[in-house]
Amino acid sequence: MTDGARFVERLPRKTRFYDRHERRTYEMTCAIAARRIDAPDLVQNASSFMERHMKDDPSQSQQYAVWRNLLRRDVEEIVRLLLEDSSDGAFLRDTQPVFCVLPLEDRKRILSSASERR
Repeated sequence: MTDGARFVERLPRKTRFYDRHERRTYEMTCAIAARRIDAPDLVQNASSFMERHMKDDPSQSQQYAVWRNLLRRDVEEIVRLLLEDSSDGAFLRDTQPVFCVLPLEDRKRILSSASERR
């Protein structure tokens, strides 16, 4: 288990979900969050993504402002806020920029595991 996976496992976990999609999104976010702890330079990937795809889109101005400020914080704080079981955490999960793309096998494993949980 990586340091990032251990960090994410120690955080309080969201346990109630509206539907399977929300659970799957949360589990994928947990996996990417662990990678963020292990490779903090992934924050730069998110910044680059935002500059290319969000900055000039008026419909994303609020999300852009929130994430621009958030990405200036410590990576552990970003992960805590992103995974918290709150309306703010849900907003961050729903609007997060792309930090990395997980390999296909990892995505399949995470999605399968999330589908099995109830």
